Formats: sequence, C-alpha cells, structure tokens
Amino acid sequence: MIFIYDITIPPNTPKGKPITLEAPLPRGVIHKVDIHFPKGCVGLVGVKVTRSGMPIYPSNMGEWFITDDETITFPEYYEITKSEPPFVIYAYNEDQTYSHTITFRFGVLPKEVVR
Repeated sequence: MIFIYDITIPPNTPKGKPITLEAPLPRGVIHKVDIHFPKGCVGLVGVKVTRSGMPIYPSNMGEWFITDDETITFPEYYEITKSEPPFVIYAYNEDQTYSHTITFRFGVLPKEVVR
C-alpha cells in the first residue's frame, strides 16, 4: 500500500514556526519513502517527519530535508506496531513570494510480507 500526503507551505512560513500535517499510517512496515520537492524550492523549503516528538526522517535531531527539483527516495524498515501516535510532517518555507507543495509517499506492507 502506498500512502500519499501533500503539504502546501505558504510563503513566509519560518523554520521556527513550521506548519504541520498529521500523516496516519496503518500497522505494518514502512519499506520505502519518497519525498518530492518540485522545481522552485531552491533551498528555501525544509521538511521533516516526527513521531511522538522524535525525529524519524531525517533521523538526526534538528535537521531538515532541503533540496530543489528532486525526489528523495530510500528503502526503509520501520515497524509500526500501532497506528497511534500518528507521524507528523513539519514544513517551513522561507520563500517570500511562492507557496510550495511537497509530496510524501510511504510504502507500507503487512509485517509478514516483509519477512
């Protein structure tokens, strides 16, 4: 199953006050993650994913994915044993003129399929 979440970040959304979007995912194993940055972000947009206040993507505290015209794709093995708490996407946009929409795709399989 693929779960897609788009987050549109308005201009002048500072890193210190990012917008958030809950991204509930079912029990299973996240086996693949794609994060698409459209052309035009030019290093002004940052996103991260947390769960229970802890960083998930990227994994190190205080860091953000920042790029332009690129899809960040990586294999993963993140077991979800319960659907709560949900994953939370944080996003900022230091562009003073344009909104930007970042697309997240999470591939989730039942745990028994992955083994």
